[in-house]
This record gives sequence, structure tokens and C-alpha cells, in this order.
Amino acid sequence: MNTVVDYFLIPLLPVMAFIFAGLLLILVQCFKRPSLRPFTKLLGFLGPVGAMGATWYLFKSQPLAYSTAMAGSYEAWLNEFIQSYQLDSITMVWYWAIGALSFVSFIFIEAYFADLEELPEILILLEFIAAAMMLLISASNLLMVFMALELMSLPTYVLVGIEREKHFGAEASLKYFLFGSFATVLLLFSIALLYAYTGSLQFTQISNFLRVPVGGENPSGLMVLAASALFIISVGFKLGMAPFHMWLPDAYEGASTPITGFMGSAIKLAGFGMALRLWWGMLAPISSHWTEILGVLSVLTMFVGNLGALKQKNLKRLFAYSSISHAGYLILGLISISKVGSQLGVQNLFYYLVVYGFMFLGIFGILAVIEKQTGSTDLSNVEGIGFSHPFLGLCFLVLVLSAAGIPPTAGFLGKYLLFADAVRTGHTTLVVLAVLSSVIGVYYYLRVLVALYMTEPSQRIVLTTKNRLVFLGILACAFCMIFFSFFPQKLGI
Repeated sequence: MNTVVDYFLIPLLPVMAFIFAGLLLILVQCFKRPSLRPFTKLLGFLGPVGAMGATWYLFKSQPLAYSTAMAGSYEAWLNEFIQSYQLDSITMVWYWAIGALSFVSFIFIEAYFADLEELPEILILLEFIAAAMMLLISASNLLMVFMALELMSLPTYVLVGIEREKHFGAEASLKYFLFGSFATVLLLFSIALLYAYTGSLQFTQISNFLRVPVGGENPSGLMVLAASALFIISVGFKLGMAPFHMWLPDAYEGASTPITGFMGSAIKLAGFGMALRLWWGMLAPISSHWTEILGVLSVLTMFVGNLGALKQKNLKRLFAYSSISHAGYLILGLISISKVGSQLGVQNLFYYLVVYGFMFLGIFGILAVIEKQTGSTDLSNVEGIGFSHPFLGLCFLVLVLSAAGIPPTAGFLGKYLLFADAVRTGHTTLVVLAVLSSVIGVYYYLRVLVALYMTEPSQRIVLTTKNRLVFLGILACAFCMIFFSFFPQKLGI
């Protein structure tokens, strides 16, 4: 048995699919030949398709027990990798979700930037971001968390301002970079504090130390609590959690529309995967200290998002604030996982993340078509689309109803599952506040539907695209809102 192949290369197959696609794109780009451009576009899909295929292969052929327990008498670097990389059932399904969301995102992005010279560079950055997301989900070492997070964040800063002629995009990119850098510094401080206290960077060893401290140290000491607080702030920045959300509306509005869709779906899913590993994988022994704080921040996030969206006239900014409110619901689901390895709670959280991801991606796929034709995503640009473009109008209707949590869409079922978990774990007050927040949110979602079907357009807009895959991607996202509502078991529920 070749230990390097079995314990290093094979477990990394989904990640390497994205990296290999990115390297191939770099190689093709070196030739600078126009005849290779169609080949470049095709190569863009190699990453997500290869990652989903590799995940399927691992799920069928590998035992899902790849963890720190497998460390043995191997070379030092291989032992270190085995202890830093976790490949379990949670990792597998989240890998699949990243691959699927990335595939649909690539469809929208390739169509939007089809005529842009920088398209190959954009695809290269996307491939490496997706690889970093997978590493982030499977990390069981704080050093790997930091490296994966930076590999994911730095290209994203570039993508936000990739359209150089849009000055607002450059401003949004700079603001995103500054806030992200500040969050990174706080994350490094928290890692340093935990390492100084426990002497380890491994999740399992830190968790064991906090559970049974050596030498009689207090696991709730000032250093641990300070590290936990810094983790909440730094991760809160990445998740768009209030009051650390200041960058998000500007970044989402300033970025190109399909890039925003990718950020709000796949990257948000990876961020919550990281939060799940950190809080319930590493800091679970002191959960009583941070769950109450996260509960308060969850409610604050819901209301800040929904109240902030009420007066928005730009749809990208409106759905950016909506994204903040959904982060609040997801944080409520996160703190409701009442014990380590609570499979039901993790499945419900994953269900909501996938449903939300396809919903957000579909909405921004439609907005990308509108922006490409009109140059704007103002609310006035969707007036009357429900009748002038029935297909897009119907898809938009289903996606917005799902975002509002209206039955029988999957968005309603996702909220129900999270709220039911929260009630079971004693967070009834938080659920009541979450329901009130959802009612506020219904108002601005109805504004979109009124514009779609009940408002005469001030100008006639004809929405077309050369890439028919865009309409298939939008249809797939809308279809998921109905399909996963009636067949939630397809997502493990």
C-alpha cells in the first residue's frame, strides 16, 4: 500500500480537481492565442465537474474515517497532514454542495464576462477560491484554517474590483480588503492565544485540553475567553454578522453581479462550514460561554439585515441586506446544535445553506441578465418582467418566495427546521424574535413581487443572452426551491 497515495493524494482529489483546472488555465493563458479562448471557457467547468466526480469516488470507495485517529508511524509531514485534514460524512456532502454551487456560478460568470479579455484570469481565481473553500471545510488545524481562509479571501478581493472601469467596484474591493485584513489580524491573535494556552494547533487536542486541562488550569480562564471573543469577531466578519457586517452591502453592490452570487452562496456556505468546525469541533467544551453571545448577535443580525433592506431601491443592495438577515437565521441554527456531532442539527443547517445558496445564486443570475442589458439593477428595471418575460418572472417569483420563507418552497422548510431545532434546545425567545424579523422581511420581498407583476414598466426592456445555459442555470435554481421542499431527504433530511 502506498501511504502517500492513500493518505495524501486520494483524500485531496476534490481539492486537486480545482487546483489542476486552475493550473491548466494558467498554462493555456500563457499562449495568448484567440483560438484557445473557447477551450479556456470549457476548462473553467473542469474544476467543479472534476471535484464532484472525485467526491463521488471518495464517497463510494473510501472509508469515511480519515481523521487524526489514522496518524501513525508515517513520515512526519504525512502525520502532520493527516492530523490537519478531516474527511468525514459532513465533509463529503459539503464538498458536493461547493462543487454544485460553483458549477452554476461558473455558468453565470462565463456568460457575463464572455466578451471581457480578463475572463481566463477570473476563472483561474475562481478555481483557487473553490479549492480553498474545500480545504476550509475539512481543516482540523488552525494553521490550515488560516491558510485556506487567506487563499479564499485574497482572490475574492480582486474579483470584487475586477471591472476596472467601475469606480464603485474598486472602492468596494478596497473596503472589503481593509475589513477582511482586520478580521485576519484578529483571527491570528485568537490562534496565538489558544496556542499559548494549549500548546497545540490541532482541533482535537485543543478540545481535549479545554475539556480536561493539564495541571489544573481553568478552561474558562481569561486567555481562553479572549480567544473565543476574537474568534466570534473575526469569523463574524467573514459571515457578515452584525455588527461586523459594514463591508457587505458595499462589496455585494460594487462587485459584478454573478461574482456577488458566488460570494453569497458558495463562499457563505464555506464560511459556515468553518464556523461549525471551530465552534462545535474545537470550542465545544466551553460552548456555554459563547452560545449566549452568538444568540444575541443572531437576533441583532436578523433585524439589522431586514430593517436595512426596507428602503433599498437597488436590488443588489436589497439582497445584500437580505443575506445579512439570513446569516442571523443560520447562526441561530448553528448555536442550536446542542452537542458535538449532533447529526440532525448539522443536517438541518446544511439543508438551509444549500437551499439558500441556490436561491441566492438564482436571484443574482437573473439580476446579471438584467444588468447586462440595462446597466443597472434598480427595482424599476424589473417592473412588468413577470408578463413581458414569463420564464424569468416565474423563476424570480419562486426564488423570492423561497427567500421570504413562504410555503411550499424549500426556504420555508429550511426556516422551519432551524426554528424547530432552536425550540428543542431551549432558544424559544430567540425563535419568537426570529419570526418577528421574518415578518419584517416579507415586506421588502413583496415590493419585488409587486414590481414584477403589478407595476407598469416605465420603459420596455428586452432581456436576452447568447448563452442558453444561463436560463438553464436559473431554471435549475428555481426548480431546487420546489424539489427540495417536497424531497428534503435528497439533502440528507
